Amino acid sequence: MLNARNLDDQTYEQIVDNAEGRLPWVCPEWTNHNASDPGITFLELMAWYKELQQYHLNKLTDAMRRKLLKLAGITPEGPRPARCGLRPEPERRGRPALTRLYTTEGIPFELEERLPDVRPVLKRAEVAAGGRSVDVTPVIRDRRVTFTPFLTDAGRGALRLGFSETGGDTLRLWFSVAAPEGAARNPFGEHSPDPRVIRWWCVGAQSTEVTRDDTHALSVSGEVSVRHTGDWPAGEDGLHWLTLELTDPGCEEEVRLEAVYEDMVMATQRETWAGTHFYRVEPAPGVKIEIDNAQASTGIPALFLRVKGRWEESEDWIPARREDGITIEFDASGADAGGAEPNVMVVSLDVDRAPELLFDAKGLPGETFFLRLEGRTVIPERFALLCNTLMEDGTVSPELWHRVDDFYHSGPADRVFTYDRDRETVTFGDGEHGALLMGGHGAVLAAEMTVTYCAGGSIPEDAGLWFDDDGRPVEHTDAFGGSDGESLDEAQARLIRMLNTTRKCVSAEDYERLAKSAPGLRIRKVRALPGYDPEDPTGVSRFPVVTVVAVPEGRDMKPAPDRRFLETVRRELDSLRPIGVRIHVMAPVYVDIDVSVSLRGAGDVAEKHMTERLREYFDKVGIGGTVSADDVAAIAQASPGTLQVRSVRLRTPSAGCVQTSDGNIRLPRAGSACLRRLEITRQDARGGKQ
Repeated sequence: MLNARNLDDQTYEQIVDNAEGRLPWVCPEWTNHNASDPGITFLELMAWYKELQQYHLNKLTDAMRRKLLKLAGITPEGPRPARCGLRPEPERRGRPALTRLYTTEGIPFELEERLPDVRPVLKRAEVAAGGRSVDVTPVIRDRRVTFTPFLTDAGRGALRLGFSETGGDTLRLWFSVAAPEGAARNPFGEHSPDPRVIRWWCVGAQSTEVTRDDTHALSVSGEVSVRHTGDWPAGEDGLHWLTLELTDPGCEEEVRLEAVYEDMVMATQRETWAGTHFYRVEPAPGVKIEIDNAQASTGIPALFLRVKGRWEESEDWIPARREDGITIEFDASGADAGGAEPNVMVVSLDVDRAPELLFDAKGLPGETFFLRLEGRTVIPERFALLCNTLMEDGTVSPELWHRVDDFYHSGPADRVFTYDRDRETVTFGDGEHGALLMGGHGAVLAAEMTVTYCAGGSIPEDAGLWFDDDGRPVEHTDAFGGSDGESLDEAQARLIRMLNTTRKCVSAEDYERLAKSAPGLRIRKVRALPGYDPEDPTGVSRFPVVTVVAVPEGRDMKPAPDRRFLETVRRELDSLRPIGVRIHVMAPVYVDIDVSVSLRGAGDVAEKHMTERLREYFDKVGIGGTVSADDVAAIAQASPGTLQVRSVRLRTPSAGCVQTSDGNIRLPRAGSACLRRLEITRQDARGGKQ
């Protein structure tokens, strides 16, 4: 552990006294040490300067903290805009991407993608269970009521969705999944298997393919895109039916749905003030390009051609605005031919913000510009500037410059700038660290710029959103994910947590902790058994081995992990184990325990309460623990109406357990206790049974 050293450990008076105390040895002929002596005045001046330097040396500036965190591999996370789902009316017209919406308070949102003209319409929903179908249409849009789409006696079933309109060959659905009780699900990894297997089938179509599943087989809320080939015919009732059949229920929770939406689109709390679009065209006159979004439809475009390896602004173009975008016809005869690099660039500026996105530059080192964001924040990933740049042949040409955190690694030719969120400024290099900006009128143009209110855009579901073009209201979900970005203190705290938490399996506690974090799983409890090999008859291995017993957060009292569950835990631990150590992951051995309690008082309510508390206690005992008779007695005594606990007896028919003289039961190493039977004998005050 490194201790921080205090460099500001002397006051001004102490510095002066120490210096004056050295004078008889350093300069014996100097005898006048009073304040009237000019030498003492000079000494006091140096003491003041030394005290000032100590103060600054002892301060850790934000810039220094940021660099130290970067050396440790930690970069503060940037701001993120909030997102919400929109539920527009099916019969309304389509809208292009980046169409703007506003809340009552004037907070802007933009469509992430195009809202199509023809959208699917969900008319009926049925749950097929036990050979019959149950109509769930009234509850499928009511978020106050949840239902189980796959509940049958065999643990399997089907959800049937009927559509009067399909909206094309790709059907996009949004499933709102109710969060289950118990252990939370770990975030899914890139290769995490789904907890269950669901077959998606467009009834009557040639084939059905799931092209996108953000729900991971209805484990979390998200979007599912289903594409069918061939015709998707309607049934006798005039509806096109999509069937979700649960072919493998897995070992975890039953799916519970809150709602299903057939026309959900996502909107982000942001404003696109400037957008850049690149194209590769053949050099020829009369070339046409199209930009399909609402920002380009109303924005101010600027066209640039790549000529001899550099961008040149073109004036020879004709725009044709459309409701969903813009078409630009121009002469591309002079554009560079060959290669794969874009040779056409279109910059579209927001019509209301265009004057604020063009800057005059003086060409001075470290030049800074104020952005006038009015409380908004630029999204760092969507920020680029088109600046006058000095080329190698001495000419000046507009080129794209990109944002960096600082100029520390930038050379004199790097076209970069920094962005200060707090001051709402951009700063360019000085010619040594970062290229020098060339001066001139309109020397800097915002080519890519998107702003957001960050966490301020996290509006509730009842806030209301209206389309800006026609004022039509639209239903929406809660806006989520908005963040103001990570402060230096938060990034430093994250580093400390990382340093205190190893991602390598060293101790048994590390194996258990990392097994519980296996991606995509809900794990109730685990236990690591070093040196235990379930494949060896003796249980003891001659080689380094660690066996991990894992219990999923399942549907019943004895959840049994399936092959996918065990393989996911094993794969996670196998990537973190020491070289030479073998990993085994196994299911628990459930131990049935009968509890007999003799007591005075209590009734049926106490029996139910006692049963629930005993099941919770057995679960907390863990794997390979000891079930204590005294603990069971304490639970019985705490039950409502219990006056006195006379005796407690524990019994188990399971092999491998050891019962001590105190009546406790020691579970086997891989054993997990389960309450099989609870017997309560009530006695009166004289000891007679009631």
